[in-house]
Amino acid sequence: MKHRIYKKFLKLEFFEKLKNVILDDDFPWRRREHMTLNNKDEMYFTYNFYNNMIPESSWYGPYIIPILKELKALAPIQVRANMTISKLYKASSWHHDYFFKCKTAILYLNDCDGGTELKINNKPIFIKAVANKMLVFDTSIFHRAITSKKEPLRYVLNFNYFSPGGI
Repeated sequence: MKHRIYKKFLKLEFFEKLKNVILDDDFPWRRREHMTLNNKDEMYFTYNFYNNMIPESSWYGPYIIPILKELKALAPIQVRANMTISKLYKASSWHHDYFFKCKTAILYLNDCDGGTELKINNKPIFIKAVANKMLVFDTSIFHRAITSKKEPLRYVLNFNYFSPGGI
């Protein structure tokens, strides 16, 4: 599998509840100075739902576990929400989330002209951000975040997980 795209991945009612939690004005975002170790000029905001082998959020059970089940994940590695600010940069550096065999899945929470670029066979493939679209790919694939030219913010849920037989 190189990559797969699932449109309307979640049931609409569940997706809207999840989106309303994350896009709420009082959502507890944390600032990070860089998305990759190579580039220090990629500030963005993030929120961990799961990291370091433990849930880090009360929202993990009601919102993240159902998505992990839908992905047929064997075990999560990290699950986080990311918010990128379009005015700060156009694209993050090319990167892998991890250097061991696992999957990355990106659930887009809003529509925008930004998205994710994958590098497959040394050619960039652009996947446009569409709300409730899920992009799944092997973590060995280089990828980068592309911010929006029209929207001020790009919101995603990023999943890294083990899934030998999953999607």
